[in-house]
Amino acid sequence: MLGAALKAARQQAGLGMEEVAEQLEIPVEVLARVERGVMVPTIPTLTRLCVILKLDPDVLPELPEMSD
Repeated sequence: MLGAALKAARQQAGLGMEEVAEQLEIPVEVLARVERGVMVPTIPTLTRLCVILKLDPDVLPELPEMSD
């Protein structure tokens, strides 16, 4: 699941949800929904997430599914 992979990447980068949400200029709850897989991020949000988390967008489908 994309959300779980993004959460794992955020945690690996040592970033908190509040910090990432602030950089994305979205509410923390929206980021939480994305990470839980309840909401799919828009392409612009996903692109900015990749920049913040230093992820290559081309490898997103290859990210492992990880959860707590």
